[in-house]
Amino acid sequence: MRPPLAAARTNLAGHLRSNPQESLADVAYSLQVGRRAFDHRAFVVGHTAEDAATRLESGSVSPARARQSKNPAIAFMFPGQGSQYPDMARDLYAGEPEFRLHFDRCVEICRPVTGEDLATLVYPAANSPEAAKRLMNTKFAQPAIFAVEYSLAKLWMSWGIQPSAMIGHSVGEFVAAVMAGVMSLEDALPLVALRGRLMQDLHRGSMLSVRLPERELRPLLAADVAIAAVNGPSLTVASGPDAAIHALEQTLQARGVICRHLHTSHAFHSSMVEPIVEP
Repeated sequence: MRPPLAAARTNLAGHLRSNPQESLADVAYSLQVGRRAFDHRAFVVGHTAEDAATRLESGSVSPARARQSKNPAIAFMFPGQGSQYPDMARDLYAGEPEFRLHFDRCVEICRPVTGEDLATLVYPAANSPEAAKRLMNTKFAQPAIFAVEYSLAKLWMSWGIQPSAMIGHSVGEFVAAVMAGVMSLEDALPLVALRGRLMQDLHRGSMLSVRLPERELRPLLAADVAIAAVNGPSLTVASGPDAAIHALEQTLQARGVICRHLHTSHAFHSSMVEPIVEP
């Protein structure tokens, strides 16, 4: 590690040991906002000042890295359904007024369509298996994912982090469209909520992420199973009826192929969603 960076680590550790009562959040803020950025940097994660000082003095720090550009290009990436879970971004909702402002606005916009308070669904009062189960429902999952992604993007932008590009998958495409000014929030979010409600009424199905190229996976698929997405040279998603996906999973496991079910309630991006096209 560069000697000046090592010296800075030592100095910061000494300061924390001399002032154990200081708030780590305040220290982090001062380092980020009130200090000049240099070409090499490192970070540690600690729960207390003593913990952080020990980590700074030890070898358990992030690798130092050279700053490539004073203004690096930043892209925002918005995932789709399957990335949701209860309490996602709870700390931001509780501690960042900017995030909470936009999330609560999303809740009110989609309430007439969902008939639910998404805030109590995403942030239940206690660790609730029932809340986790309900969040798996497409009619709730899609607007909830949208609300979190939109609010998080707004928070980052309020901190001065401006994207030069955006990309999204499924629900995430709607968030990217709103952030880019292609659609308004008031148009997009009710559409996402209605889309989720229509999808909820479909026959249930499953999606399976498979560590195989598309050309190797396709011959193993039953007639009612589709390639839903090609996420990389060796990462493909299959989608179809529960029984067919279960049979595919067993075949793949017998061959030693890594695969896992996605957290979805239906077989998206397959012929099983065609019944909602007309309505």
